[in-house]
Amino acid sequence: MAQFRFPNLDGLRFIGAALVVIWHTEKTRNTLGLGRSEHLEHWALLGHLGVQLFFVLSGFLITWLLLAEEQRSGRIHVRQFLMRRVLRIWPLYFLMVLLALFVIPHFALLRTPGVSAEEVIRDWPHKLLLFVLFLPTLVPDLTNGVPDSAHLWSIGTEEYFYALWPFLLVAFKRMRPLLILGVFIGWPLLNMALGHWELNGAKAVIAAAAFWRNFNIDAMAVGAAMAWLLRRQGWVLRVLLDGRFAVTSALATLLVLLQSDWIAAVGTRIIVVLFGVLVLNLAAAPKAAHLLEQPILRYLGRISYGIYVYHPPLIVLVLTLLERAGMLRNSWAYPAIFLLTIAVAGLSHRFFERPFLALRRKYQPVPEGGAA
Repeated sequence: MAQFRFPNLDGLRFIGAALVVIWHTEKTRNTLGLGRSEHLEHWALLGHLGVQLFFVLSGFLITWLLLAEEQRSGRIHVRQFLMRRVLRIWPLYFLMVLLALFVIPHFALLRTPGVSAEEVIRDWPHKLLLFVLFLPTLVPDLTNGVPDSAHLWSIGTEEYFYALWPFLLVAFKRMRPLLILGVFIGWPLLNMALGHWELNGAKAVIAAAAFWRNFNIDAMAVGAAMAWLLRRQGWVLRVLLDGRFAVTSALATLLVLLQSDWIAAVGTRIIVVLFGVLVLNLAAAPKAAHLLEQPILRYLGRISYGIYVYHPPLIVLVLTLLERAGMLRNSWAYPAIFLLTIAVAGLSHRFFERPFLALRRKYQPVPEGGAA
């Protein structure tokens, strides 16, 4: 069967990464004392929602691939799926962990300002163990932190989703809609319960609450719901893909994202549902098939993992050099940051990640749905 990929999703993945880069640029300018952005809080919200968009995309693509494999071969091959995820995620993740712990802190032009190399390296075996266990969310709570790898919390979240989701789909084969709904409803309930118990100060509960707050499986469940609906081809899908509904949802999403107050009023979880509708329409609506299919966007989407992983120290480098040269303006800063980050991510994809990606063929990659 020929390889099939959904249109537009590579471009959408890059947009999500770009929102995170812009937020971290504004945050770093503030940290470096180079001028506080008037819209810092708004960019913080958009950066957070950019990560939520990643989660929705992951839930959609991973669920689609697993269901496609089950339909074609009669079952989900969990081991092969997990090996494909390992080869996609682990090499770059662990490279950045090692760089953030042992290399970046020794270069003042790269490291997060206000943090010395000694502080970062202190208690490094404990920190490294947390990263190996894919628990970067706990590093700031249980140690003094590793600033240049703080953004890897989302990778840890996705890894636990990848490890858990195939087994849940197998276990709840006859009740998958209830599974997805239960995850979406259950996540905030458990979050509130852990937040309440956290007040008692028990260390295990504090760690569990810190993990669960960032384990956004509810956003991934939204993507999973859209993949399940697309597989089922029922009346709900027809409503969601109706042009009038799709355009109204897209406009509502855009309008809400333009104002911080509107984001707060609507709520992140409703915006995540709107993201799910957006992902579904960009992937499956014929009239939307070419919206984000420009070659440059497709390429940037393919290397967006590298853009996300590498960008924090590169932002520090660019802003510091521009400030020293007296050229610190957004008209210089943003093009320089994006060009450098794209160049580093492109080189990494070509010379570091590609050999690992090629090995995935040994583990029967699913020939439907596109890259995930």
